[in-house]
Amino acid sequence: MSWQPPARKEWVAHFNALGSNLADGGRSIVPLDADRMLEEARRATGLEDFGDDWFLEPYRVLVESFDREAKLTLIGRVMARAEIARVLEGRLRIEDTLKRHPEIEAQPVAPVHVVTGLGRSGTSVLHELFTLDPDNRVPMLWEMMYPVPPPEAGSFESDARIGRADLEIRIMDEIVPAMRTMHELAGDLPNECIFLLAHALATDMWEGRFHIPSYALWMASHDLRPAYAYHKRQLQLLQSRHPKPRWVLKGPSHLARLPVLFDVYPEARVVITHRDPLKVIASFANLVSSLKFMGSDEADYEAQLQQFAFGYGYLCQHITDERKAGKLPEGQIVDLRYADLMADPVAAMRGVYERWQLPFSDALAERIRSHLAARPKDRHGAHDYAFADTGLDLETERRRYADYQDYFGVPSEVI
Repeated sequence: MSWQPPARKEWVAHFNALGSNLADGGRSIVPLDADRMLEEARRATGLEDFGDDWFLEPYRVLVESFDREAKLTLIGRVMARAEIARVLEGRLRIEDTLKRHPEIEAQPVAPVHVVTGLGRSGTSVLHELFTLDPDNRVPMLWEMMYPVPPPEAGSFESDARIGRADLEIRIMDEIVPAMRTMHELAGDLPNECIFLLAHALATDMWEGRFHIPSYALWMASHDLRPAYAYHKRQLQLLQSRHPKPRWVLKGPSHLARLPVLFDVYPEARVVITHRDPLKVIASFANLVSSLKFMGSDEADYEAQLQQFAFGYGYLCQHITDERKAGKLPEGQIVDLRYADLMADPVAAMRGVYERWQLPFSDALAERIRSHLAARPKDRHGAHDYAFADTGLDLETERRRYADYQDYFGVPSEVI
């Protein structure tokens, strides 16, 4: 394969040497023990109640998979350990707050609108455009990472947690500088529901960054309704002191679980972005391999590529069959082609609003134009990838997605 991992900063090798030079590879420095981490979270917060114990099964599978399968460097172990600590402490604080304020769960969730689609198909830029409408409650990274205490409307843009989350998430850029060309992350930017689902310990967040096949298999083979129910409780928490007329959420991971999403949020409105899967595979395989290279010296690009080629083929056929069979509420779903979104973002947004029966003003149209002009596509550098780098056979892969592209009218970008 022609793929090469992106350059890591020099300090990363020095840091990892502190673990690689030990016989246990750094396990003694950063142990990953499920029971110990539960107790440490209780001790750190002074709280005891984690709530419903459904989360314990995926949690234990995750920790074991991190420790035994992920082949983590020392910095990989530190990142994994720190994220688990944050999530466990966050869950304890969520449960404590909801217990002390039962009125939070007595309030209905504001109408839920969801952006989903294949990864790298325009979901991020579309979700960001929704932030320009003051009636939309678009969750920011910082509040999903640190949801307690609930955000206040008056201090939403100055909350101290913005800086905390920003420092934490930007370590990715400090490890692999090229990451900014692939996906921009910041504490005060919108992000995916994976950060909310993390508090249920059932999220695709870690699968995208670490080689954890046992956890991935658990996620693929279990009913995730309890995790989505926990997602709903967090929306109730986040809106309690900063309500708006509607939520606009985002998550490519929702695409494979739309029946679960509609079960928990029966009135949800969904927009699905559609893009040439061959363009998506090349981009996503490069992104995920680069993410895994942050915490492991053994990011297997070819394995990732084959996984995505098979997985996206299955997912595209699954969603096509699901829609053809009428298994989803068609009146609540808008299909948006990536090509149309890129050609005329204002018209694309107007079309989504019309389908959702929401007002779309000239002022909002102008805010969209101004926002995009101030944030050009490759402002941090171009994301360097191509389908030709994958080594996959073009005709074979094109046939795999023929039904999906035909049904949703998705043009081919790779020729």
